Amino acid sequence: MTPQFDYITKRRFHFLELIVYWEGRLTTNHLQTHFAVSRSSASQSIQDYLQFYPNSLCYNASIKGYEATKHFNPCQTELDLNTYLKLAYQSENTYSYQHFTRLNSPLADIQPAKVKGVLQALNQQKRIDVGYASVSSPDFESRIISPHNLVFDGMRWHVRAYCEKNRDFRDFVLTRFNGEFEFEGPIQYDQSHDTLWHTQLDVVIEPDPRLTPERAHIIALDHQMSKQPNGRYQRTINVRAALLLYLLKQLRLDSYQAKPEAQQIILSPECLQTLKPYMQW
Repeated sequence: MTPQFDYITKRRFHFLELIVYWEGRLTTNHLQTHFAVSRSSASQSIQDYLQFYPNSLCYNASIKGYEATKHFNPCQTELDLNTYLKLAYQSENTYSYQHFTRLNSPLADIQPAKVKGVLQALNQQKRIDVGYASVSSPDFESRIISPHNLVFDGMRWHVRAYCEKNRDFRDFVLTRFNGEFEFEGPIQYDQSHDTLWHTQLDVVIEPDPRLTPERAHIIALDHQMSKQPNGRYQRTINVRAALLLYLLKQLRLDSYQAKPEAQQIILSPECLQTLKPYMQW
C-alpha cells in the first residue's frame, strides 16, 4: 500500500527524488535553499524519506551527499527533465538555479542516463569528457566541455558550453550525448567568458510590407506590436546573442516565404543590418 503524505511532505519527497534522479547527489543544502528551511528541518525531511524508503538512498562520504542505490524506486511519477526544471524555477531562492534558462514550451522526454553526467558537471562547475555526435561528425567522439547553461530552443534542449576542441563556446544538443563521461577537474572557462551569452541584442519585428494595411494590422495584434511615430507597427524583443538563431527560428524568420500571408513578419531593415554579424547559420 502506497503511503499517504501531507502536501508539504509530498513536495519535499518529490523534490528530493528529482535531485537524486537528475543530479546524482542530494544534500541538506538542496532542501534548505529550495524551501527556505533550516538545516535541521532539511535533514529531518531526508530522514523521513529514508524511514519510508530505507533502501533507496545511501550516504556517500566521498561526494558528501546522498546518492541513489540500485534499489532506488521513486515514489513520485513525474521525474522528467521538464518537471525537474519547472520545480527549480519554483524555488524560494531562484539564485540557486541561475544556470537554467528555460522557455515555456512542451518538452520531449530525454533519457536521464545520457545527460546525468552533463548536468552534474554543470552543477559542480567541472570540465567533462563526453561522447557526442553531430551532423558533421555522426560517430560519437570525445569532447571535453565546460557547461554553464541549459537552454530550450522551443524544440530541443541544448547545453551551452566551452568546447576545448573548437576553443569556443558552442551549443550541444542533449539527445546527442551517449551517456559516457569522465570528470576532468574544475572548469577553466565559465559563463563570464562567453561573450555572445552576455551580448544583448534588440530584435525588431514588423508586419511584412507586402501585406495590405488591414492584414498588417491583424499581424500586429498577433505579435503585440505597437504603432511607431513613423507609422509602422513594430515590436522589440531583447535576446542574448547566443540565443538569437533560436529566436529567429521560433519566429519563422530563418527563411523567407514567397507569399506575404505565409511570411507574416520580417525583421525591420535597420535591425537586419545590425543583426547580420550574428546570423551565421
